[in-house]
Amino acid sequence: MAKYLVIDNGGTFVKPAIMDGEGNILEMLEKVPTHSLDVTALRMDGTEPPLGELDSVEKYLKLLDGIYAPYKGQVDGIAMSFPGVNDAEKGYCISGGAFMFAAGQPLGPVMTEHFGIPCTLENDGKCAALAEYWKGALQDVQNGAVIVLGTGVGGGVIVNGELVRGRRFSAGELSFMLNDLDKPLDGGSYFSSCGAMGLCAGVAYACGLPVGEVDGFKAFELIKAGNPAANAVFQTVIRRLAGQVYNMTTLLDLDAVAIGGGISREPLLIDSLKAAVQEHIDKNPTAPYSAFYPHPVVRACKFHNEANMVGALYHHLKLLGKLG
Repeated sequence: MAKYLVIDNGGTFVKPAIMDGEGNILEMLEKVPTHSLDVTALRMDGTEPPLGELDSVEKYLKLLDGIYAPYKGQVDGIAMSFPGVNDAEKGYCISGGAFMFAAGQPLGPVMTEHFGIPCTLENDGKCAALAEYWKGALQDVQNGAVIVLGTGVGGGVIVNGELVRGRRFSAGELSFMLNDLDKPLDGGSYFSSCGAMGLCAGVAYACGLPVGEVDGFKAFELIKAGNPAANAVFQTVIRRLAGQVYNMTTLLDLDAVAIGGGISREPLLIDSLKAAVQEHIDKNPTAPYSAFYPHPVVRACKFHNEANMVGALYHHLKLLGKLG
């Protein structure tokens, strides 16, 4: 049975796993803090000095050495979800996102030479879309999108059964879409404000709480308790999300839009979004003029914390012609 080392590279943690060719996680490995690396976190023998800040390809390869060493000769490739804008077919990082050292680097080929096995990478939001298309909420669609509510808003778009990357490989960078066309110079007017961080920060400010004390759990605790300030923020986020789901469906004739990210596990968010989208359908003033006005379909993503891994593996297998 073929096995793969699959790595989700995030701004907080580097999260590795061993997976089979069907997308099943065989073993979750110890995650490594991205910005507080030392040799013990890398499972080294303690004889070398700490790596310190992860600020070079060389240090990153050393990080991966510690993860890969126990599985050398046991895995057939390394598949990675990686932040930033990437040419995934060439394994070239145009920007590095949280991994700024990778910008302008052919990281995939460098890793392939370093480890002696095929190594690939794909943007994290696009990985989430690929995961849902392969094994999740978009399995039955030809045209679909994933919206990931995280630090900002990420995602990916599938058209005619293929991931849309764009000429500059930046398709799916949803954070940069405008919610309020009348206020393009206001940071709060952008779709990034609808991510989990935007919701939590908005609830914190509205309720007079320290931003650091309001995570997703606390935000929804306040919302469910009927706190009027928290609910006002929540309804604004839902209204904006519904509007963008409607717009994306209109533009691309999408069969479904799947919502991901940690807060998508909260049924209240998905139910509220479905209700808002249904209101668009029921009360659309353009409906009398066409039988084909948009009827968006909203679904919750199947994958959450493991989405980037599943999608990274799909990209790896497809690029190497190993999909069954």
